[in-house]
Order: sequence, then C-alpha cells, then structure tokens
Amino acid sequence: MRIKEKLILRRIGDEYVIIVPDKDSVDMTDVYTLNETSAQIWKQFQDKDFTVEDVVEYLMQRYEVDQERAKADIQIFADKLKAEDLVMDC
Repeated sequence: MRIKEKLILRRIGDEYVIIVPDKDSVDMTDVYTLNETSAQIWKQFQDKDFTVEDVVEYLMQRYEVDQERAKADIQIFADKLKAEDLVMDC
C-alpha cells in the first residue's frame, strides 16, 4: 500500500492531524487525528510503498511489542486508513 499524495500531516498542540484538501472547494477539508505512534508510522512510510509486515517490523524494532500484537494492531490501523481512502494499493 502507499499513503496517498497531497495528504498533509501536521502537529497541532499535542495531536497530529491528517488534512485532506478538498479538490472541489477551497474552504472545505477532511481532518483525521493520529496518536504519536500512528504519526511516527505515517512519517516513516510516507512516499514509500509498504506492507503490513513492513510496519510490523518497524514497530518491533522501535517498541517492545511482540509480532502477533503488532500485526493485529497494524491490520486495524491499515483497515481504517483504507476505509477512509487515505492509502492506495500498489
């Protein structure tokens, strides 16, 4: 999968948000919030092709988490990104 182009990740206070510019209107946007871990994943894999397994490896290297837990959590995250049309299949 790949994070769609033109999506903007911003830190606002203690939160991270993904801003999806609306092509049909200058004033309207969709905004999604991310926690710290999700934002780090976003930054790591932005502008790259990646798989759930790639993200699991990244999490296991960065955090003390077992593979089964990391894969379950990342699959939920990936499914949400797909449902909101924030990533595309490669």
